[in-house]
Amino acid sequence: MGFRHISKDIKDRALWLRSEGYITDDICEILGISECSIRRWKNTLDEHGTVIPPSNLLQGRPRTLNSDQCNDLFTMLEDTPELYLDEIQDWVALSHDVSMLKSALHALIRDAGSTYKMLCKAAAECDEEARAIFKTFISEHLTADMVVTVDETSKDDRTIFRRWGRAPHG
Repeated sequence: MGFRHISKDIKDRALWLRSEGYITDDICEILGISECSIRRWKNTLDEHGTVIPPSNLLQGRPRTLNSDQCNDLFTMLEDTPELYLDEIQDWVALSHDVSMLKSALHALIRDAGSTYKMLCKAAAECDEEARAIFKTFISEHLTADMVVTVDETSKDDRTIFRRWGRAPHG
């Protein structure tokens, strides 16, 4: 007999018939089940109190990073969202001594609800403290005849600033 789903009431009925003294071969023939199944259901009933075994909570492949390591990773991504996957991969390898594929790392970050978005350049380059220091320096040390202006019409927006970074989904 091949594998097929057998309902709980059939399993209960087979065990009841066996406890009432029916011959196991007759039970198997009537219900279309095997002797091994009856023994397995009896063991499960004795062990767990029901003919349905409890589901295994540890299904699938074990996770590469535990919860503490994942928390460290997401904290680091909040602080520096502009890191590329290979840089994140290096950070995980150095700080947690865990080797991860980029695809697995990307899936972990994506499943946590983080996306890869364009960063706001103006907000990233805006530093109010540096701007105040610059204004103070200009007002104290320069005069109008010392100022030279430059035409930036051919500026091509190349910068050391990274344009893309990770952010929460939404």
